[in-house]
Amino acid sequence: MSDALLQRVQRTIDRHRMLTPGETVVIGVSGGVDSMVLLRVLLELRERYRLSLHVAHLDHGLRGTESAEAAAFVGRQCERHEVPATITAADATALRDRPGGSLQNAARNLRYRFIERVADEQGATRIAMGHHQDDQAETVLMNLLRGSGTRGLGGIPPVRGRIIRPLIECSREEIEAYARHQVIPYVEDSSNHLLSYSRNRIRLQLLPELAKGYNPRVAEALASAAAIFEAEDALLTAMTEEQLPAVVIFRSDRELVLSVPHASPVPTGLRRRILRRSAHLLGGGPGFSFRHTLALERLLLSNKAQGVLHLSGGIRATKAGDRLILSLRAHGARDSGRPICLAVPGQTELPTCSLRFRTDTLEGATGGLLAGDPWTALLDADRAGGELVVRFWERGDRFVPLGMRGRKKLQDFFVDARVPRDQRWTVPLVVSGGEIAWVVGFRVDERFKVTDSTQRILRVRAAYTGAPKAELGRPLIDQGDS
Repeated sequence: MSDALLQRVQRTIDRHRMLTPGETVVIGVSGGVDSMVLLRVLLELRERYRLSLHVAHLDHGLRGTESAEAAAFVGRQCERHEVPATITAADATALRDRPGGSLQNAARNLRYRFIERVADEQGATRIAMGHHQDDQAETVLMNLLRGSGTRGLGGIPPVRGRIIRPLIECSREEIEAYARHQVIPYVEDSSNHLLSYSRNRIRLQLLPELAKGYNPRVAEALASAAAIFEAEDALLTAMTEEQLPAVVIFRSDRELVLSVPHASPVPTGLRRRILRRSAHLLGGGPGFSFRHTLALERLLLSNKAQGVLHLSGGIRATKAGDRLILSLRAHGARDSGRPICLAVPGQTELPTCSLRFRTDTLEGATGGLLAGDPWTALLDADRAGGELVVRFWERGDRFVPLGMRGRKKLQDFFVDARVPRDQRWTVPLVVSGGEIAWVVGFRVDERFKVTDSTQRILRVRAAYTGAPKAELGRPLIDQGDS
């Protein structure tokens, strides 16, 4: 059994290219059977790969004397095998006073940060963790129950960055048998038996039931499925990155513009990945769910030429003709102070809300022209005049939305446009003579629109200050093929 497990681990290491000769490896050792077997296996393989080993152990302090005893046990085992170790006690109060999330997640994140720090201090090129095939099966089931896609169903990757998992293709039964055969001491973690944790319920209740009633080798089957999903997720990720430049026509720190004609015909699975990746590029993290992806896709594929959608992470999606614009909503606008006069023509900065406005006049352009994106307004220059100011929503504000006849409360307009209450203060307003000429990012006022009698067009463009200057100077009216 011992030779069989060693050979399996060696094949795993070589197949996934986990180690190259001469590397320094930090081993995360909790004192449990998995990590103690991992330590012994790497000691057995140390000469073969010419490894320098260093153990890292973090005492979370969450199990009182049991935690302290585990730390002392790891220390004694490292001394016995003459392996240097970094053993540190964490502040349990900091974990209990965490702002949100489960205690297990907080402890896991703290442990990973600690091990990464130790690896940096030791100049380690690899970090070895003791996850095995049964951990993989539990993770796949947990992610499946959460509704994860291929990335989540890919489970725990054998290699991620400098983290390696040499035992990932070994079962818990094999690991425990190896520990008995080699007389490897270890400590039990009593929290592994608490059914209040969902992972424990999966391990102690769900997986045994599936093995008993459906497939005795369910853990192996789930691990095989994870390997398939991981490989296919890597392929789809590569395809997404390859397709992205053809779909994204502009990107800055606070805005990303996608071409609707280029994104629409892309196969559904790849299109959704492109949308999700685009949101992530603007900072849409774990809170950006599949539901958000579907909503964004519906907006993209909608027959309507315009539409607005507010997503997690402060992202606003705006459809404007053949463009889908993802932008980060400005913060702090409510405290932006007095109205700011716009230079006409010229450029004006609003540093309190990270906005820049640029205005210019197009002579001799007539006809009912509309801007190609919601961050550009085309106004009748004579009606708008040369004195424009930018301010933010005040209660009682009204305007005449383009295409309507009567005045509408701006508050009601925001409700119809599904602008969250706490974000309405952040929408800039371009005002002329006390009247709202443009609700930036949404609608021009009917009274200031370009008509057949317009002699001069005043073009007003807004952009976040992170946008490149080349984008601000780009013509938004096609004057080449008329």
